[in-house]
Amino acid sequence: MSPNPNETLKAIHRWEEKGLLQAPLGDVLRAEVEAEGWTESRRWSQYLLAGTGGAVLIIAAGTFLAWMWPEMGFAGQSVALAIVGAVVLALGMVLTSRRRWIAVSYLLQVAGPIMIVMAAAWSENVWPDGTPGGIGAGLVVLASMVVALIVALRRDDTLVAIQIPLAFLLLFETLDRALALDVKTCLWILDGLLVVALAVTAFRLRRPGGAKWLLGAFTAFLYAAVVLLVFSSVIVWNMDRFAVIPMDIWLLLVAGLSVWGQQESVPEHLRLEGYERQLAYCIVLWIPFGLFTTLEAMRAGPNTAAVAVAAVGALGLWFALPRGSRGVLVASCLALLAAAWYYGGAKAGALGAVVALAVTAALLLWASSRMAGPRSGAVPAAP
Repeated sequence: MSPNPNETLKAIHRWEEKGLLQAPLGDVLRAEVEAEGWTESRRWSQYLLAGTGGAVLIIAAGTFLAWMWPEMGFAGQSVALAIVGAVVLALGMVLTSRRRWIAVSYLLQVAGPIMIVMAAAWSENVWPDGTPGGIGAGLVVLASMVVALIVALRRDDTLVAIQIPLAFLLLFETLDRALALDVKTCLWILDGLLVVALAVTAFRLRRPGGAKWLLGAFTAFLYAAVVLLVFSSVIVWNMDRFAVIPMDIWLLLVAGLSVWGQQESVPEHLRLEGYERQLAYCIVLWIPFGLFTTLEAMRAGPNTAAVAVAAVGALGLWFALPRGSRGVLVASCLALLAAAWYYGGAKAGALGAVVALAVTAALLLWASSRMAGPRSGAVPAAP
């Protein structure tokens, strides 16, 4: 994860005061840090604006259909929306080569296929599944998916990671409209394809020298898995209140990979910025996952629920303290705070709860002292 520009500027100023850095070089470094921080800020602003614009574009398409509702039949509405989606997708592909519009091109290449899926789903009102019209709608969705993936593979690794999860949605609509398969069968097929995709990309990643997009594709497949797990556990496997268990396993897998990815022994071609951030997200996600798992799936009491969440927070502190991982540290403190808040509320008035909360507070204070580290002597000035 890239350092905070403000912290870097403070460090440069401190080095100048201690004589470790000459003023001219400090000015050059300060200008470079400020320029890079400005570029990063503009990039995030660009993606935020582009994302908002893409969402508004999809809303505009729905509003257009509502406005034309009295004038167009189901067939006309579906065809019009599919054409708009195709135009949006094509425009996004054209803009991919223009770096200034790269964020816009990403969002257009997401909004376009979604509009085509909406058109295919809406066309069911006039062309049922499995009929020539339904098959045609499914093939249109399939064609848009194939074209989008081919363009992404040839042009941009990031776009590959964006298009892969979206491809599962498009493939589901294709199976539904063209082959008239029921939802359970579609999910079984998608689950099987996902397992194969994860296995193939993991096998290809064993050795360096593969395509650059493989690591991003593996990550995208991993993120797509949680969505399929949600629907499969409820619809296919009928797990009811135990549907959260597969998601717990998925979260454990992602957290384990995030920890592994931060080890020094990780091969260079498997290094990826964001492992620390991903681990922090896993800890935060465990707060609702852990509470739901213990209280609903396991039918356990508040003691078990609080311990389950707090234990992950404590493990996060144990991992973050030696490494100075700020994101993981914040997430771990949040998990401990959530566990303490829940336990304190559930056990209001109990002396044991007060003792447990006091112990948690002592743990956090001890962690704070560890972060301070030993005091070092003055740094000698540079000659």
